[in-house]
Amino acid sequence: MGWSKVLVAENPLHAGLAKIALEAADLSVQLRQMDLWAVAVEVLYSEGAAPSVWVPDEQAEQARLILKQHQEKLQSDSTETEFDWHCSNCNEHNGSSFKSCWQCGESAPAEQPDC
Repeated sequence: MGWSKVLVAENPLHAGLAKIALEAADLSVQLRQMDLWAVAVEVLYSEGAAPSVWVPDEQAEQARLILKQHQEKLQSDSTETEFDWHCSNCNEHNGSSFKSCWQCGESAPAEQPDC
C-alpha cells in the first residue's frame, strides 16, 4: 500500500491534532519525522525534518478535504467575539468564557456578560 503526505505540520502538536481529526473520520494515519523536530529546531527548520502526516494513497483526497475543513474551523474559532476581553493588568486576550485572566488571574471586567 502506498502512502501520501497530506500535511507538513508546523510542530508535533499540529501533527497530532491533524492525526486525531483524520482518525475520527476512520482514516489510517502515520506521523513521520516526529523525532527529528528537536534537531530541526536547533539547526534550521527544514521541510524534510518537519513532522508530517501521511495516509494511504486512496484516502489522500478525503484527508486533504478533512484537514482543510478542520483548518477553516480553527481559524473561524480563533477570531475574537464581541464578548472577548483584554486583561487590564497584563493586556492578555481572554475569551468570553474566562471569568479571570488565564495569564495573571486578574478578574474579568464587571461589564462582561455571563456566558
